[in-house]
Amino acid sequence: MKKIILFLFSTFFVTIMGAQSCVPDELFRDSAVGVYPLPFTQDRPDGGINIPACINEPYEFVITVKVPPNVVVSGFQLEIDSVTVETTGAVLNLPEGMSYACNPPTCVLVPEDTLSCIVLFGTPTNSADIGIKDIMVNAVVHTNIISQPIVLPDNTGQFPGADGNYFLEVREEGDCVIVNTRDYLDEQISLVNTPNPFGYETVIEVTSLSREELTFEVFDLVGQRIHSEKVTILAGTNRIPFDGSQLENGIYNYSFSNGQSRVSNKMVVLK
Repeated sequence: MKKIILFLFSTFFVTIMGAQSCVPDELFRDSAVGVYPLPFTQDRPDGGINIPACINEPYEFVITVKVPPNVVVSGFQLEIDSVTVETTGAVLNLPEGMSYACNPPTCVLVPEDTLSCIVLFGTPTNSADIGIKDIMVNAVVHTNIISQPIVLPDNTGQFPGADGNYFLEVREEGDCVIVNTRDYLDEQISLVNTPNPFGYETVIEVTSLSREELTFEVFDLVGQRIHSEKVTILAGTNRIPFDGSQLENGIYNYSFSNGQSRVSNKMVVLK
């Protein structure tokens, strides 16, 4: 009997130790309440999930949460006791083969000074998921009076600092050479386009530490390539005009790659 108990305890311990978890980003300890990185909006084109996932390649992305002390429900400001997320099935639109976990493992997030996190992890397996996935989290806000369902990111104004979208770009196998923000090109190159949003033309400013021969590509939200050209990037600041006059209003991803690594950003067409 003692051996059986010891075996069960050891199995439980190994399971707990091997479980997926996450560490909140302490960078946001003194930030305002909200979710970090901040979701993507037209005013925050650099926000959201900035690391793409590829079919048949391991993936991980951490969202840090700082719960506000209050929430507005039906025009009334109520004190928040906690925000709970079901430990399974609460994160919507994940690619097949991916899941999530919380810290704390119970997915009970408490207000103010306590940082929590949700990690998206796994290996996408279905090529039908290639494109843009709009990731959302079903949660329940528990106040001192009532409990209120909420979807994060929240665009109703109830949950401060949580407006926008978490778009996860899923690519073909082999198109994520290094699934890490500290990728080679990320360390060599910075991107910004102005104006953004734009109606007809924007200028992409590429600042590079070295000369690079790259492919400049633009994709729509379903992953369809709508522009591709070879460019030579010199050390310093480079300006590349892009004509978007034929594009419909919406969000587009643009990237520069050397065949081994890639750096990308978002642009918004708004006419």
